Amino acid sequence: MSGIEGVLLELILILENMLMVCGVFCVPVSRERKFLVTGGILLTALCLGSVIFGHFHLVILILRVLLNFVIVMLWTSGKIFRRFAIHICSTMYLHMFYLCIDLVFYILCKMPMTVLETYSVYRIVRGGLTVLIVGMLVRKLRKIPRYENILDGIQTKYFLIGSVCCFAASLLQHYIEDVSDLIYIKTDQIICVIICMVIVSAIFYALGVVVVILDMLRKKYQTESKLKDEYLQITREYVREVKANARETRKMRHDLQAHIVSLGHYMKQKEYQKAEKYLYVMQEHTDKMIRKMVSVNHEIVDAVLLEAQIRSETLKIIWKVEGNLPPNLPIGDFDLCTIFSNLLTNSVEACEKLPDGQRYIHLEIREISNNLIIEIMNPVKESVDLKKLGNFTTKTDTQYHGYGIANVRAAVEKNHGELFFEEREGVFVTRIIIRY
Repeated sequence: MSGIEGVLLELILILENMLMVCGVFCVPVSRERKFLVTGGILLTALCLGSVIFGHFHLVILILRVLLNFVIVMLWTSGKIFRRFAIHICSTMYLHMFYLCIDLVFYILCKMPMTVLETYSVYRIVRGGLTVLIVGMLVRKLRKIPRYENILDGIQTKYFLIGSVCCFAASLLQHYIEDVSDLIYIKTDQIICVIICMVIVSAIFYALGVVVVILDMLRKKYQTESKLKDEYLQITREYVREVKANARETRKMRHDLQAHIVSLGHYMKQKEYQKAEKYLYVMQEHTDKMIRKMVSVNHEIVDAVLLEAQIRSETLKIIWKVEGNLPPNLPIGDFDLCTIFSNLLTNSVEACEKLPDGQRYIHLEIREISNNLIIEIMNPVKESVDLKKLGNFTTKTDTQYHGYGIANVRAAVEKNHGELFFEEREGVFVTRIIIRY
């Protein structure tokens, strides 16, 4: 093998891994110049070693395994253990592409793989085809809505499970190859064996994906069940509060005649200061006993607003609510509850971190040309990384937390809307535009 062919193979190998890690599994590329340069130096050294000692030299084979991992780790960013697991998983899944390409060439050339792999031209062609197929796959996957967010939500352990499934498929592949070399002679029989091997291996490869999908469905069911329980509790609290207000209103109405007589007495006696003081006491009592309930022309959202206001009473948050939801809005109650509940909860928690006097929440609802615009503003103590929003949580209970913004985004996109975040001068703004 010439030096140029060796260098080309090294470049193809690193490109395959980077496409899988950064393309298919959406690991962000590192922006640290020192890491990029160090990785480039290691790759150059590996290429030179391949030229000097040969691509299949034992030392180069060992260095290729080690340096390939180090280079990918240097050129990517994120948690080290997660990147490690993804790199292993991506390397294992590359073998599925190799297996399918080997099958095609075996059928065309009628030549065993052990012989084909000795030709550097074949390895280069196979590598080039793998890069092309993976590149096309990445392009298709990136068109899936929220594909990157979905991958961010997959726990690291499932990448390791996928690696184990792929490793089992690889062992099975080599075992069948060894057995077929000993038993089968006819080409047609060997082709049938290889096709069966591809099918069985594909089942193992798919098993890792199925495990992740089933776990995601399980989490989705648990989250939705928990949300439904919370929303039912919010509705119950709202009904209880409405009944309490109605009861206090009836009490006030029962005593109203006596209060009017008392005020009339003070007025006749020209004791205006006493009358003013009596009115002040009446108003204070009314404000204390009857809660001022904000309405946006939707019972479910009104219940969510009331629950958020009750939760923030001790925080002395100043509320300002403007606008109403239009009648006959084509958005389900569950989706509306998801949107307002999560966003208002986040606003209350952001205000909690601020000193008294700086806490406020401004909710504005507008309707412009069949566009529903919902805007929530609240001050924040620290600057928010908008790129990571929804991909992490600051709460200690991470089992159910961290999904709030993801649930809001899913509800908005389900109703053909868009979700925007903005921070200006210490004020965080969430804006939702839904077209109907």
